[in-house]
Amino acid sequence: MEIRPIRLPHDLSSLGGMICDTFQYPENPEWSVQTDEKEQISHVIGSFRRLWPLIFVMGVFSPPLRDMFRGYVAVEDGKIVGVTIFQRHGTTKTWVVGTVGVLPGYRRRGLARKTLEKALELMKERGAEKTWLGVINGNTPAQRLYESLGFAVYDATMDYTLTDPSTPSVPELPNGYAISLLPRSDWRTRFELEKRITPEEVRLYEPIEKGRFRRPLMVRLLIPLLNLVQRVKEEAFAVRRTEDGKVVARCGYEVSLRGKGVNSISVRLDPKHPELAEHLVGLMLKKVVERSPKLRVEIGVPAWMPAIAEAAESYGFKRRVEYLKMGLLL
Repeated sequence: MEIRPIRLPHDLSSLGGMICDTFQYPENPEWSVQTDEKEQISHVIGSFRRLWPLIFVMGVFSPPLRDMFRGYVAVEDGKIVGVTIFQRHGTTKTWVVGTVGVLPGYRRRGLARKTLEKALELMKERGAEKTWLGVINGNTPAQRLYESLGFAVYDATMDYTLTDPSTPSVPELPNGYAISLLPRSDWRTRFELEKRITPEEVRLYEPIEKGRFRRPLMVRLLIPLLNLVQRVKEEAFAVRRTEDGKVVARCGYEVSLRGKGVNSISVRLDPKHPELAEHLVGLMLKKVVERSPKLRVEIGVPAWMPAIAEAAESYGFKRRVEYLKMGLLL
């Protein structure tokens, strides 16, 4: 058994299938990677491979870009059977573990621990001070592994899903507020909102720092190219209080223009303004259905934004899975 760094772009094709096969839960099918998600993973990997020569050159001049996709794999007889994928959170000293998985036939051999430990070692070498990951609430073996390495639960996010969406009837924006497009370059609005609304217990592992929101030049150039190749459209909006211009929410959507994959919406709302939740969730859902009908729509809602969860359920979204966020100080 060999534990080694991911080799790009060579390992990408193998990783796509391996990840889809790994995250299947016969006893809890709602946890499993769905058919539309498998198609989307395959398409994203294909797009990444097409752009790899450009990404490689851009990475030579941009260390933060190189830190956007790091990982270790467990390989047996030339086959990738386990993986940990992680990345730096912007240009900060916080890192995010996105994927930890081992194929069913290779479990209980310590492979998840070994790849994750190698990831933590590299993070420390690159100056990391903290890291966090998500684990399905109910996936006891995974949670116990993370706890044994020092991770602790500090937050939770509920994923909601809506199949066969239709154009919703959206209530008017409440009086006293205005909504406008939020340019991708306007990182400061996002930063100021999160700095004001994020709970202290979340900030411990996800600090609200400028480097998390202000993207390096090469990353800013790459994202539109990835969206173009993947045929993805995304927009973001800011909601301001008209009396003083204070930003109280931001929302957005990402849609597939291919007629395949999964669409998503997001809403980040100051809990002091719950009256905005129904309008914002409905508005984003309406924009998604108008631009990319028939595809399933997802929204992730932090535990500390109950108004968004209630609004999502009012439009027919169903709870799919709860993720516990676990953090580690390095």
